[in-house]
Amino acid sequence: MAALESETRQSYLVFACGSSWYAVPAEAAAEVVTFPELTRVPGSPPHLLGVFAHRGEVIPVVDMSLLVGGVTAGSRRAVLVRLPRGTLALTASSVAGVSPVTGALEPLGPTGVHVHLRGPGKSGARDVAVIDPEGLFDHLSQGG
Repeated sequence: MAALESETRQSYLVFACGSSWYAVPAEAAAEVVTFPELTRVPGSPPHLLGVFAHRGEVIPVVDMSLLVGGVTAGSRRAVLVRLPRGTLALTASSVAGVSPVTGALEPLGPTGVHVHLRGPGKSGARDVAVIDPEGLFDHLSQGG
């Protein structure tokens, strides 16, 4: 129980992609950017919108709505999630800011990307899914 309580006190960057709200640990959220024209990656899945160069790094842009089985959010903004082994840009149609998230934060599904989404979570009155950035990075690296 102590691990869960400490996790729920952690600060998260809360953002929307389409009609769904997500949260990433604040220490992993490097910045919010407006990305330029993207370079498509041949043979990539639909949720990988393309890549762009940012401060000397090539960053893949992932549409969270498409990744979880919805329709594209069509946003030109993204949250840069920086991990020790690389950076991902997750599309964001709206950014609510940094706040705590409370809830059970159990995996939202047994397979696929839903293993790396935790919930149900609450940030104020918003229902949010907390993204496990390392797990998401692994999932995407394995062709997910």
